[in-house]
Amino acid sequence: SGMEQGAQLTAAAAQPPAGRSAWPMVASVGLAGLVVGAVSKPVVFQVSLVVLFAAGAEWMVQAWSERASADPAYNAAVRKRILHPLEFPILGALVGAAVVYAFSRILLTIDKEMTPWVFIIIGALITFGGFVFAAKRGISKRTLVGVCSIAAVALLGAGVASAVQGQRTVEEHPTTETDPAVCLEEGVDHHIDDHASQDVSLKSNVVANVYLQSDGTLQAFISGVPNIVYNEITVPRSATVGIIFHNETDEPQRLTARLGTFGEEPEVIRCTTAVNSGKQAYLDMKVTRTNEASSTPMVLQVGGNEEQVIQIVVP
Repeated sequence: SGMEQGAQLTAAAAQPPAGRSAWPMVASVGLAGLVVGAVSKPVVFQVSLVVLFAAGAEWMVQAWSERASADPAYNAAVRKRILHPLEFPILGALVGAAVVYAFSRILLTIDKEMTPWVFIIIGALITFGGFVFAAKRGISKRTLVGVCSIAAVALLGAGVASAVQGQRTVEEHPTTETDPAVCLEEGVDHHIDDHASQDVSLKSNVVANVYLQSDGTLQAFISGVPNIVYNEITVPRSATVGIIFHNETDEPQRLTARLGTFGEEPEVIRCTTAVNSGKQAYLDMKVTRTNEASSTPMVLQVGGNEEQVIQIVVP
């Protein structure tokens, strides 16, 4: 009733209009990203879907909280109570991921020799800024937010520019898998063997322990059958199995597995890195065909020595 006391304050027409919100714009960006991602990359579609759901949730909670009561301060407190426990952790994770990504792009673009110095300089600047802010206890929030915003924009801008420029060429280091020819040679390859591990932690599917004795003899001990020396081991077909190689000679040696030649394909060869005296290494292998299908024998041998071999039997 128009004669009701206080109607000018409680009537619907007397309530303030809904406040401005940026979430509709964010939702439209997410919707446009869905269209772009559907015809381009799946990651764009997935990120746009997350943005669309987040914008919809924020928009709905904001619209509801603005009508929770006639007190704008209370409405703002209601919204904060609902969304801040979600917004702050997610926003912090996104900011941290953006900073880490931008920093990594910068380090991958500059010269490898300069990377440690850039890392030290940026870290020193961040530490110095923290000391300055801690010493100026009366500094205003606007100044603090402004300085942090400028630093964040500069870091992200440098990261984006570095990503557009592309990272420096990273040379691929050779391994026994990318360079199988080293498996058939004697001696140490410094590019492959210098920093190789010389110890084996607990491994599964170990079928045998192979020992290279001090006199050059190669011996195999089957797992679960102690104190019996074998000159052949049986390997199940199409199963990944492991062998632990022990070097008891005075020189670095590598164990090579020659796993057969099938048709026009090159011979399948796998090997360990060079194992120092008294050390051990792990060799995993997978044989997909039987001995009859191979035109060359399947054996275990020490690199460069074809006299001492252990036969591999694949039923």
